[in-house]
Amino acid sequence: MFSKSILAAVLVLSATPAFADHMGPNGDKFYDEAAHFTAACNQTACRAPYSAAIVYSQTPRVNRLEQNSAEALRTVTSYQAQIWSDTILGGDYYAAGRTRMDSVVAYFKKDRLVGYKIRYSEKAWNTSNCAFNGKRDSLKGCQEGRISEESYVSPDFQTFFTDEERQAGFSADFSLGTN
Repeated sequence: MFSKSILAAVLVLSATPAFADHMGPNGDKFYDEAAHFTAACNQTACRAPYSAAIVYSQTPRVNRLEQNSAEALRTVTSYQAQIWSDTILGGDYYAAGRTRMDSVVAYFKKDRLVGYKIRYSEKAWNTSNCAFNGKRDSLKGCQEGRISEESYVSPDFQTFFTDEERQAGFSADFSLGTN
């Protein structure tokens, strides 16, 4: 009996928390670095010493990521999307639950990788103006689209946080490719 109680406590404490961001070793340094490369690259071209490159994209299809890096970033996308149940999915939206990594931009300071910016999404429906009753088969009359969000990820994948200006939002515009 005692060991079952301990096991239950460990499982509860190790469950995904209600927040998705994660600060790993040197997380504060990466947070500051992300602010620097965001400021330097907020135009069409980055200002020195920063540069950026698209290393992964669903549309158009690009994949310049090593397999281990791609897997680590996909893990981060799934982890980050878990917060949606407490945010956007707490309202008038329903999501399919399969998070897709839409794009990855790698940021460099001189020739050194300093971080990634990832965009991820899930197929979703706006249920505010339809007869959704909580069951998937009632989504037929609901507006279909995608919930998408962006996050910054450190090169060691240990620190990641949501871009506060690109938090989860719903879009019915499929012409954007990644929305």
